[in-house]
Amino acid sequence: MASKNYSHITLIYSYIMRSIDYSKWASYIYSISKMLRRKNLFTLELACGNGIIAGKLSEKYGYYCMSDLSIHMLNQSGDNLDKVCCNMTELPFKQKFDFVFSTFDSVNYLMSKQKILTMLNQVDLCLKQDGIFTFDVSLENNSKLYQRYLNRKGSVNGIKFIQKSYYDEIKRIHNNYFEITLANGQKVEEIHRQKIYPFEDYFNVIDKSNFYVYKCKDTFTVIDATPESERAQFILKKKRVQC
Repeated sequence: MASKNYSHITLIYSYIMRSIDYSKWASYIYSISKMLRRKNLFTLELACGNGIIAGKLSEKYGYYCMSDLSIHMLNQSGDNLDKVCCNMTELPFKQKFDFVFSTFDSVNYLMSKQKILTMLNQVDLCLKQDGIFTFDVSLENNSKLYQRYLNRKGSVNGIKFIQKSYYDEIKRIHNNYFEITLANGQKVEEIHRQKIYPFEDYFNVIDKSNFYVYKCKDTFTVIDATPESERAQFILKKKRVQC
């Protein structure tokens, strides 16, 4: 039985993500926010998932809001922070934030360049003029290198799963298929798709928005990203207001 994405994978999410160094991710994001050179930042996290990054970062900021499209993922997170269930292409915030970010190649889930542009326009509306928006993306070399490592199966808390990973080089779509067998024997399926855009496409889309690329680095490094990078970290600022 097919199910809505992240409605059942939440049951195994912590297990399949157990190799992720969340502290490293959090430290890296915090280092980017320090480019603003001020304290008590109002911060918004997009596609926050189960809130582990939020748990490591929130106390470093003046205000922290978590957001995610999946209510199931938000329900896995702690209760001490503001949480909003929303699509990053339809942000409901009236508050202006100093710092907005997303992690774990969440932007790759936007399946068209128009949706990326819509997301940028939405962030523009809730980001202060001198704020920073940063996000990471997975590039083609990452999909080619790691797709076979994501073909796996396992079990946790009485729940069994099979994951099949396949990168379609022609359509540039990375597919992750999950078959999950619940403790009661019921089987459910989730298919997660990410669009693996050419590196240059991001610059072209950003150029159509009210942002410019302040920096673009190999994720976790100070090295400039290239089309051959596995992942790229985009750090955006707003274009100056024309008088």
